[in-house]
Amino acid sequence: MYKKEAHEHMLKNATKAGIQFLNDSPPIDGWYKSDDLNMHFLEWGDKNNPVCVLLHGFAQTAHSWDFISLSLSHKYRVIALDQRGHGDSDWDKSRNYSTPYFVNDLKNLINSQNISKFNLIGLSMGGKNSYFYASENQEYLNKLVIVDTGPETIKKGTSNIRNFVQMEDELNSIEEFIQRIKKYNPHRTEEHIRGNILNNIKQLDNGKWTWKYDSHLRSGFNSRSNVNDPSESWKALEKITTPTLVVKGGKSDILSSEILEKMTTVMSNAKSKTIEESGHLVPGDKPKEFTELIFDFLA
Repeated sequence: MYKKEAHEHMLKNATKAGIQFLNDSPPIDGWYKSDDLNMHFLEWGDKNNPVCVLLHGFAQTAHSWDFISLSLSHKYRVIALDQRGHGDSDWDKSRNYSTPYFVNDLKNLINSQNISKFNLIGLSMGGKNSYFYASENQEYLNKLVIVDTGPETIKKGTSNIRNFVQMEDELNSIEEFIQRIKKYNPHRTEEHIRGNILNNIKQLDNGKWTWKYDSHLRSGFNSRSNVNDPSESWKALEKITTPTLVVKGGKSDILSSEILEKMTTVMSNAKSKTIEESGHLVPGDKPKEFTELIFDFLA
């Protein structure tokens, strides 16, 4: 599917999902260098508008934010990053996929675009990368949104993700991937899955299909971060004075209500919101409700 056709298809799905948008222009592909890696991002909206940077979750891509980016783009310059090893950004041959490297990539993005102030929104892995960045770089931030992640997570949810990503990763058809994702995430409509699937998989020379992100991240799921000590994450959160919103999916199997409450307690300027009927991947499960929440918070 050509980019123009894919964008038109996305616009139709966004409309069906109740997404409000005034700017229907497709995003522009952007590139920059970080640790000799070619890093890719999608840029939406007017460059003169306030900036929102979006960081996707593990195994996702910048396109995971398409509905959100589309809606925000009439008011904000939206930059959705393909984090290293994901989407169209390079895989790291040295397999440096720990939190400090992701944070450094974000620093290099901000420097490459000469951004002085911005809003930062991160989901899951991207949320962790966001709050570690925020803990040391608050002078750049207007507001911070952490989506469905915290210093401590529910073991069952982490096990579900591990089991999902470590399944057979070469399948014979796109349809097999659609059905696998549908089974893993019952909160997502099949239409939404079909509309975004080609942004997450690629066809191999042998004719089979596989995930786009670095295969090492599947085999090395448990070793992808060297910041696994919850106390380090709590210390990072304690440093943050930037106005922060922590968003939880009401049916999340990753972030518990207890950890959510503790996060807003240890952070001096934070509040929380739970989006009911959403699982862990809140922006994709409930994009309309999530976008409305973000507009209200950033206003």
